[in-house]
Amino acid sequence: QKILMHEFGWSADDARNVIAIEGTNVLVNRIKGRQFVEEVIEHVKAGFRDAVSACVLTKEPAYGLKINLEDILIHEDPVHRGPAQIMPMTWRPIWGCILLCEPKLLEPILSFECKVPSDFVSQVIAIVQKRRGKLLDMVSEEDMMIVKAEIPVAESFGLAEELRSSTQGRAFWATQFSRWAPVPDSMQMDVIRQIRERKGLSTTPPKAEEFYDVE
Repeated sequence: QKILMHEFGWSADDARNVIAIEGTNVLVNRIKGRQFVEEVIEHVKAGFRDAVSACVLTKEPAYGLKINLEDILIHEDPVHRGPAQIMPMTWRPIWGCILLCEPKLLEPILSFECKVPSDFVSQVIAIVQKRRGKLLDMVSEEDMMIVKAEIPVAESFGLAEELRSSTQGRAFWATQFSRWAPVPDSMQMDVIRQIRERKGLSTTPPKAEEFYDVE
């Protein structure tokens, strides 16, 4: 609780009322004064987990969401309080809210460090830039250069072969996962369509209006 309050600015009530965590996503119960909540809360948690583990854009996990349960109105008849009713009632508004917030697709980014003779440093820089990489630093070490950069995982395939051939096998490098970053805006829809097509989904993502009723 203290970490959520002091490092992320959460209120004490929200920090106390986290009821489910799925990956990096959390569910907070702000509901007060409603009947039957305790009877359905496990179904609500299951609906939350479904919503964020295979999220609406591409059926991939969501990242870093805080979902607040503000209110709920539950049917008096127990027949209408089962998982078949409560779980869709939970994931549908979550997906609708996500789409209204204009979500971004994230991609994994690798940190890349390469030690190479100075004569070949321009080739290494060209390879990084060609692969949507970002040059972070260059350090001279006698007749060698250390190139530090970031490269999207999606652009890293074939990297080893290209580095070897471009530097006559004289480059030494290492990569490791660094962080998640938004896919560039110019590529977002193309990547979303490709993922959805690969999964047998409609290539057009749903709209927020499909998940809530307009009164």
